[in-house]
Amino acid sequence: MNPVLAAVLVIGAAGLLMLIVAHWLEQRAAPPRELDERARAEVRAALDHDGLVTSVRIYRERTGSGLLDAYEAVRRIARDRR
Repeated sequence: MNPVLAAVLVIGAAGLLMLIVAHWLEQRAAPPRELDERARAEVRAALDHDGLVTSVRIYRERTGSGLLDAYEAVRRIARDRR
């Protein structure tokens, strides 16, 4: 077998294995927690005084959510206040 082809196959197999393991680990992760009323008030206060970035950071710290989920949740909180 051609050594270049063998190297490509090994690298591809290793990449596929890494994707499978990453997916498995993600599925085992704990689901994000919900915000309690105190944390929701903290996010609202951060929206008023510090802005969106700080609010998203606080939301992520309190819930364990990913960046996109936290951003969307904070945008919903801001929208619902209007």
